[in-house]
Amino acid sequence: MTDGNPDSAGVVVAAFGNRGKLETADGKTLPYLLKGRRLKAVCGDRVHWTQPQQSHEALVTEVLSRDNALQRSDRKGRVETVAANLTQLIVVLAPTPEPDLFLIDRFLCAATLMDCNPLLVCNKADLERDESLQAALDEYRQFGYRVMLTCANPDGEVADLARLLAGQTSMLVGQSGVGKSSLINVLVGDGAAAVGALSDASGKGKHTTSATIMHRLADGARLIDSPGVREFVPIIGTSSEVQLGFPEIVALADQCRFTNCQHQREPDCAVKRACADGGLSPRRYASYKRLKTITSAGSA
Repeated sequence: MTDGNPDSAGVVVAAFGNRGKLETADGKTLPYLLKGRRLKAVCGDRVHWTQPQQSHEALVTEVLSRDNALQRSDRKGRVETVAANLTQLIVVLAPTPEPDLFLIDRFLCAATLMDCNPLLVCNKADLERDESLQAALDEYRQFGYRVMLTCANPDGEVADLARLLAGQTSMLVGQSGVGKSSLINVLVGDGAAAVGALSDASGKGKHTTSATIMHRLADGARLIDSPGVREFVPIIGTSSEVQLGFPEIVALADQCRFTNCQHQREPDCAVKRACADGGLSPRRYASYKRLKTITSAGSA
């Protein structure tokens, strides 16, 4: 095999530690190895690579600057980068398992802070939605989020979602068991993702995706599937930035007495007043305070 061009461009479509797969500029897929221990790559990264003689693997020599990155804190408090260069973050929930709205809020906050369009998808639309779930969906619409109902079946009920993927680099995130892999199978075809059932014992989803993988679809769409999660704490620079991920709080902040109001203990706070008067969701306000506390502790 001949030497490749050291400046050849590619996109990481799967990452497993220091190895993975990349897509070349002409659409081919190659296994790769990172050059050096300091080099880190995640799904969605744009890279430069070469291919040494007598090797079936590409050698990634550089990870290019990212437009954005979805990052979270791991169990030891370290920064974990999940994916890069996203234009759309699709947060999936369903009637079962019971939605964790605080988790959903954190994904939506992360999307806004990384300048990535959020989309909320309620999957399993054929199942009955209780009043609390319907109320939550209505609230999200009121806050300005796009909300869509889907059902992962071959009858075309994901057609509207497919249209919103065109020209985007999107990532599906959410709890285990909400049907992300089923959606991938319908959108990508050919059973591209493993499909798992809910755990009968716990009612919580089983993890069916063990790695973050990018699929290429029609109309220039790229779709990243990720493992289901039960915890997600976004990496936020300072606790004061948390409010920027809650549009309804941002809309009220100009009415606060202090320009740097954090909407907790300050007097004449429009956010606290709206929460008391019914103009702001108490649950969303609690979600804001909870994330703010976590972020403050992490940056201490």
